[in-house]
Amino acid sequence: MIDIVLDTCTLVHANNSDSDYQEHSISLINKLLENSTLVTVDEGFSLDESNHSSYIALEYLKHLTPGMLGHSLLSFLASNERFSFISNKVPKSTKNYIEQKIRNKKDRMFLRVAYNSQEKTLASHDYTDYQKNKRKTIKKDIDVLIVDAEDVNESL
Repeated sequence: MIDIVLDTCTLVHANNSDSDYQEHSISLINKLLENSTLVTVDEGFSLDESNHSSYIALEYLKHLTPGMLGHSLLSFLASNERFSFISNKVPKSTKNYIEQKIRNKKDRMFLRVAYNSQEKTLASHDYTDYQKNKRKTIKKDIDVLIVDAEDVNESL
């Protein structure tokens, strides 16, 4: 796999022992540490809170604190130049489609970045905004695959 977009919850679950996704999130992080897959984020991304203009960075920095596995992964990726920076701008028809399908503005951003990524894959445990049927429809309509950590781990 060349690149992947990671929804924040997928990383947060690695530190949540109450989450059914914890084991798979930890495995995802470990696989990303061991391979060359890039994590795709929107332009303006920086782990420096005072120096970013990225929606994804804002989400990551809000929910991933030092000491969390997801935060350690981000630091590793940054120091090894393993981020892919791409625009969050999509064609008007795609933007309208995403706005109709996804209520949460932050989740729209992750989907727009995934749309522009090479692999067009978003790892997310968010089944509130990305329900199973909606995931299938999105794949069919705009060719973005939304999977959870367990599914993506097979591809890494």
